[in-house]
Amino acid sequence: MGAAISESITIPSAPQSYHRMFPLHGLGLSHVGEFIEAYGGRQAFEGWSSEDVCVKIVKPLTERLQCSYVDLLRAIKHPACREGKKADVFVSHAWKCNFLVVVDSLLHHFADRLDTIVVWFDVFTINQHTWLEWWDLESTCKGIKDIGNTVMVLTSWQDPVPFTRAWCLFELYCTDNKEGCNFEMVMGMKEREDFVATIHAGDERKVVNSVLAKIDVAKSEAGKEDKEKIHQKVMESVGFSQLNSMVLTLMRSWVIEVARKEYDRRKNTLGDRHIETLTSMSKLGELYQLQGRHKEAELLFKDCLEIQRAVLGERHLSTLTSMSNLASLYKNQGRYGEANILRTDI
Repeated sequence: MGAAISESITIPSAPQSYHRMFPLHGLGLSHVGEFIEAYGGRQAFEGWSSEDVCVKIVKPLTERLQCSYVDLLRAIKHPACREGKKADVFVSHAWKCNFLVVVDSLLHHFADRLDTIVVWFDVFTINQHTWLEWWDLESTCKGIKDIGNTVMVLTSWQDPVPFTRAWCLFELYCTDNKEGCNFEMVMGMKEREDFVATIHAGDERKVVNSVLAKIDVAKSEAGKEDKEKIHQKVMESVGFSQLNSMVLTLMRSWVIEVARKEYDRRKNTLGDRHIETLTSMSKLGELYQLQGRHKEAELLFKDCLEIQRAVLGERHLSTLTSMSNLASLYKNQGRYGEANILRTDI
């Protein structure tokens, strides 16, 4: 399984129409680790971007046959590429990001499905020699919608490169929740832990806004021709302002999801009365409030305050903070009487 593929292998001919279609097949995510080991191990890939992997390994390996890496696997009936199996997930990532970090992020995120998940990973899935013959925005968008699940790999939340790349933002545009498409943001374990810790330790409003501030489709970059086509497509369809809004909505939902999963993790491992669980509960409520989801915020603030009063006491700083949060929420909704009752107790 881990051996490098021979360049002398014979691949069955494919209909010409295949080369003009957006490929929907992918490869088993677990095979990417085998690929790394087969071509020198992690040490050989250190510092490489996805573009480096394509130029230094994938294109030379598939040059003679003018096919994709996935087609090579299909030709030898490798179990990583089950014939007729559509990819489960479309992977969106910036080609200039570190390849190993991208792979590690995916392996961490899909750890419980590693033996079954099939990913559309452009380095491997696309025929890097003939893609210009079939590529266009419409077929790409349709392909992403057909797959139905998109994960964007964020190698650094403090420097979210995909937010500055036109292709990545276009792929988010194609992941339309209204048509049943799902979107997830993927980070490595350490990066995710750092993001959660930063939210819990400081002002989550500043943290979230610093991430979202990087999103501006009109300023996104790509190759000159790709950039012009993508920007033209955006202007002809929803416009930059609306697409920015769509992307921001997706990202806000992702931030909530990260905080919610962390709260659930702490509640399940530490118990619902542990101080770290209560901190996570309070921060999730603040994020809901920040996004105007007052009903969810109120439920969390009330539950958190009740437990804090019982566990920490009425005058503990965390208890007083929860009282202040709930009072602020009431005030923002015009519920001044309820807000004043709480404020007199602070």
